[in-house]
Amino acid sequence: MRASELPRELSNRGIWWQIIGFTLVGFLSLGILEGFDGSSVWAYRYFETAATKLYWAFVIPLAGLFDEVRKMFETRAEIRRVARERVLAKERDKGLREGLREGRRRYSSRIAEARQRFGVRDEATGEVRLVVTPEVEEFLLGEPDNGD
Repeated sequence: MRASELPRELSNRGIWWQIIGFTLVGFLSLGILEGFDGSSVWAYRYFETAATKLYWAFVIPLAGLFDEVRKMFETRAEIRRVARERVLAKERDKGLREGLREGRRRYSSRIAEARQRFGVRDEATGEVRLVVTPEVEEFLLGEPDNGD
């Protein structure tokens, strides 16, 4: 590992979470050791032994605990991000569907109006045909006359 990668690598491992966690544990331990100094309660005696004589044995488990807590928060943030993206995608799809539906409605309306204005009725079949002339094209592609 190069020296330039070291800070990023340590940050990825949660070094700041570990620093904060060890600091809090240290202050809490100092408070307990000072507050219960001389107590004969067995729990305090075990704690005093662990904090003053066996502290080195708990460094790795505490580091693992802090790192898992960091990962848990990262996972929760990732879950929230994915959920937010799903909601936005659903809203985007809903808007797209509504836009397509409105576009189809306007298209049908414009075609019906163009058939009425410019349509040619076939006398044999009775069918109205729309021949696309420049005038019809301008009508279909231009802005609607009725303010839609």
